[in-house]
Amino acid sequence: MKKIKVAELVILTLLITILIGIIGYKSFFEKEKEPAVTKKPEPVQVAEPEPEPEPEPEPVVIPVNFDELKAVNPDVYAYIEIPGTQVSYPILQSADNSIDYLNTTFEGAAGLPGSIYTENINNQNFMDFNTVIYGHNMRDKSMFGSLHNFDSEEFFRGNTEINIYLPDQAIKYHIYAALEFDDRYIPASYDFNTPDGRNQYLNDLRSIGLSPAYFNDQYTPNEQDSLITLATCTSVPTHRLFIIGVRDRPEGTVQ
Repeated sequence: MKKIKVAELVILTLLITILIGIIGYKSFFEKEKEPAVTKKPEPVQVAEPEPEPEPEPEPVVIPVNFDELKAVNPDVYAYIEIPGTQVSYPILQSADNSIDYLNTTFEGAAGLPGSIYTENINNQNFMDFNTVIYGHNMRDKSMFGSLHNFDSEEFFRGNTEINIYLPDQAIKYHIYAALEFDDRYIPASYDFNTPDGRNQYLNDLRSIGLSPAYFNDQYTPNEQDSLITLATCTSVPTHRLFIIGVRDRPEGTVQ
C-alpha cells in the first residue's frame, strides 16, 4: 500500500514538474514573439551660440579745433577742405544774416577776402537737398580762387572729393560736376522743398551749364541726395563757377 502511495507521489511530482516546464516554456515563447520596444533617445540639448558682440564704431577723427575757431568767431559752425586745392577754411553763418560774410573776414574785419559762408536759409547739419557755400575768387588762389583748378578736365577727373567737418562729424562729398552757370540767385530760383524743384535744378545743371562743364556720371545725384554747391565768380561778371558735391551715400542705399 505504501509503495503505491510512493509511486503516486513520484508521478504527481513528475507531472507538476512537467507542467511547470510547459508553462515556463510557453511564457518564454510568448515573450520572444513580442516586438522589442525601442526606447526613444533623449533629445540632445544644443547650446545656443553666444551672439557676437557688435563691433565698436570707429571714433570720428575731426582734424579741426572748433573751440579755437569759435573763440575768434562764434559764427563758425563747419570747416571745408578740398584736396588738391588751397581750400581749407572755416565756414560761417550769421544766425540772422545780418553779417555780410562775403565782405567780412573770419576775424570780423570789413572787406576782402571775406569769408567762406552759407546763408541761414540752409540748416547747419548739411542735410538740406542743396547747401550753397559762397566764397570770393581771389587772384592769389585764396578763398575759392583755387576752385578754378577745376577748369581743367584733367584736374576734375583726378580730384573727386570734398571734406566737410562739423564738431562731431566728418562728411565726405564726391564731386559730380564743375561748370559755369549764370548769375541767378539759386535759393530764390528753385524750390528745393519739392521734387519738381530739385529735379529742375539737376536738369538745369546739364542744360544751362556753360563751358567748361564736366560731369562725373558715377556720382549722378537724385532728388533724395544731399548736395553742396560751391559758388564763386569767374572772369565773366554774369557767370558763376559751380562745383557740385554729392554727399557720400551709406552702404546699401540706392544710387
